[in-house]
Amino acid sequence: MSSSSASECPLSPLRENRNYGGLYYRPISAFVENASICADCSILLQAVEVIKPGWVRENYKHGLVNVEREGADDDFDLVVPTMTLGIRPPKELRDPFSRELQHSFSFHLLRLSTSPVYRSFDFRAVRFVGQALSQSLEVSKDSGSSAAFNRARQWLSHCVQHDQACQPPDTEFMPRRLVNVGSWDGSREPFLFEPTTPVIYACLSYCWGIDIDRVMKTTTDNIHSHYQRLELAQLPAAIQDAIAVCRALKIPNLWVDSLCIIQDDKVAWLHDASTMHDVYHNSHLTIAVMEPNSCKLRFLGKQQFGDHSWQRLFCPTLPDLPEDTSTELLMRPGKFKPRSDTERSSLDKRGWCLQESLLPNRRLCYDGKEMIWECLCRQVCECGHVVEPQIPRNTSKDYGKLGTTLKTHLPEAEPPFDRMNGFRFRHCSPSMMPYFGWRDLATDYSHRSLSKRYDALRAISALAKMVQKRLPEKDGLSDEYVAGLWKGELHFDLSWEVKPVDAHDVPPSTGLEDDNETSYRIPSWSWASVGKPITYSFTDAFRIWKYEPEVIDRCQIKVIDCKREVPEDPTSAVIGGSLVLQGAFAPVKLVNENERKVAYVQSPGAQTLPISLDSPALVANGDDQYYCFKLFTLVGYNYDQFAMGPETRFLVLKRSTYKEGAFERIGTGVWDDNFGGKRPCPLFVDVEPVAVEMV
Repeated sequence: MSSSSASECPLSPLRENRNYGGLYYRPISAFVENASICADCSILLQAVEVIKPGWVRENYKHGLVNVEREGADDDFDLVVPTMTLGIRPPKELRDPFSRELQHSFSFHLLRLSTSPVYRSFDFRAVRFVGQALSQSLEVSKDSGSSAAFNRARQWLSHCVQHDQACQPPDTEFMPRRLVNVGSWDGSREPFLFEPTTPVIYACLSYCWGIDIDRVMKTTTDNIHSHYQRLELAQLPAAIQDAIAVCRALKIPNLWVDSLCIIQDDKVAWLHDASTMHDVYHNSHLTIAVMEPNSCKLRFLGKQQFGDHSWQRLFCPTLPDLPEDTSTELLMRPGKFKPRSDTERSSLDKRGWCLQESLLPNRRLCYDGKEMIWECLCRQVCECGHVVEPQIPRNTSKDYGKLGTTLKTHLPEAEPPFDRMNGFRFRHCSPSMMPYFGWRDLATDYSHRSLSKRYDALRAISALAKMVQKRLPEKDGLSDEYVAGLWKGELHFDLSWEVKPVDAHDVPPSTGLEDDNETSYRIPSWSWASVGKPITYSFTDAFRIWKYEPEVIDRCQIKVIDCKREVPEDPTSAVIGGSLVLQGAFAPVKLVNENERKVAYVQSPGAQTLPISLDSPALVANGDDQYYCFKLFTLVGYNYDQFAMGPETRFLVLKRSTYKEGAFERIGTGVWDDNFGGKRPCPLFVDVEPVAVEMV
C-alpha cells in the first residue's frame, strides 16, 4: 500500500526497497503524521493501540519504532513484519553497536488464514510496505475441542482427496494386531484383534516415559483378555487421547506398540519389531505426540499458542480497499522466531522415534503449543511455521519432510527445494546421494536416547530398509547392510568420528543392558557401539572443494562376517561381527594431553598428528600397542593437474581384548594439506598393505 506522499513516510525506504532489512529509531510522531495518507503507518499505530492502549499518546515526543522485515520460513516472497517500540537510551548509556530500546516491547504481524490448508501467496490479501504478509491460522485454544478435531479432519480429508502420493503404498498390508477403538460415541470399549483383511488404521508415536510401572501392556498372560476388551479407563492417558483422536477422525483402528506387540516374548517382539517399517509406512495416519514425555500424561488439552496472551485477532480499519480483500491480522508477542534447529521435542530425543517420524506418509503432531500437519506434499502448522519440527544442531534436513527423499516411487511428492542445503553437496553423483542421506540419518539418530543399550541398531533397522531400496544394486543384488554401515561405501561409512558434546548439552542416554544380552557385542567399528553423537567431516570435501574429490588408496574388503539377531532380516541388529580389510597398516605411539583433552598419534619417524578418540577419557597405556589403518585418500584434479588434497582418513586401532589376532577401533584421524602441503600422509609412507581383522 503506497501513499501520495511516500517520500515523507518513515516506511518509504522499506516500501521502495532502499532499505530491505529494517528501519531503526524512527520517531512514533512520524507515523502519526502520515497515518491519514499511509495505510502501513495506520496499521502499525492501530496494532500498538490494541497491545498498549495509550502508549502512542503518552510517548508521542520521545517514542521510537524499530521495524524489521523478516522473511517468512516457507516463502521468501512473504514477510513477517516485527515492530519494537520503546525509548532511546540516554547518550551516556548508549551502546554504539546496539539497536536496543529502553522499556521496549515487540510484536509481529501475520495474516489470518480462514482455510486449514492454505497456499502461501494470495494476491487479495492485505500487504505491508508493498509485500504480502505471511499467513497463519488462529491456533485452537484446546486440541481436544470439536473445533480442533474439525481442523484435523479437514487436513486429513484434503490430503486423502488430493494427494495421491500420500496414499499407503501397500493396500494389502495388515499388521499382526490392531486395537479396534470401539464405537464412535464410546459406548463400546476398545479391544485387540488380528485383522484377516486389510483395514484402515492409525499409528501412535509417543514417549513411554521413565515411570512405566502399572502401565497396561500386552503380555503372554493377558493377551486373550485384551482380545475381549481393553478397559479405556485403565489405559495410559496418552493412549486414551489417541483413541479419542481416532474416533473423532473416524479411523476405526489404532496400532500401539505396547498393546500390539507382546512385550514379554522376545522372539515375538523381535519378529514384530522387524515389521515396523511396513506398519508405519502403510498407516492411514500417524499420531505423533511430541510432548509430553510420558504415556501417563494427556496430550489433548489447552494449547499455549491458543491463549489470548499469545495471539490476538486484529482487524485494522483501512479505506479504499477492494471488497474481497482480507484484512484480518494476527498479532503475536515478541519478535518473529525462525524455524528452530537447536531445540528438540521429547519425541525427537528418542532413538525409536526417528523412524516413526520419517516412515509415515502422514503425521498429525501435538506438542502442547499447537497442532501440526505433515505429509509428503505439505507441512502446515497452526501458528504459521513460527515453530518447526526440531532437528538437532549441526545435522541436516536433507532427508526431507517425512523422509520424502528416501522413499521410492513418489513422483507427485517432490521434496521442496531446501534453500539452506540445496547446494550442500556440490560434488555428488545421484548414486551417492542415498549414502549421504543415510549418514545424515545416522548423525541425527546418534543424538537420541535409548532405554536399552542393544536397541541401538534395532531402532534404526526400519529406516535401513527404506534406504536400501534407494541404493544402487550390483549384479541385481541390493547393497549389504553391515551394523549401521553399507558395504557399497564402507570406506566412507567407517570414517565416523565422535562429536564433542557442548557444555550446556545433555548427552543422550545409551540405555541399560539386559541380563540376557550380556554376550551381545556391537562391533567397535560401528558408530552404534559408542552411544554418543557422531559426525562425518569428510563430507566437507564434497561440499566446499572447488574440484571434484576423487578416491584413491581405498582399503579393500576381504571378509564381512556379522551375526544378525534376526537371521532372515537383512537389516537386523547384530549381536557380533568382524571385518577383514586390506590396506596400509602402521604402528604408532598414542600420546594424551589430558589437561587439554587432546590426543595424538606419533609415527616411528616422530611425525605427530592429532586424532579424535571414540572415548576421550581413554588414557594411553604404555603396555598397549596402537596402530593406524588407512581408509581412503581424497584428491582433486584441475584437468590433469593435482589441485586439492591429499586428504587421508584413517582409523586408530588397538589389539582386541577378547579375540586374539584381531583389533578394535579406538578413534579416527585425518591428514590434509593443512598439515603438510601436498605431501602424502607420513604415517603410511613405504607401508605395504596387509589384511587386518577388526571386531
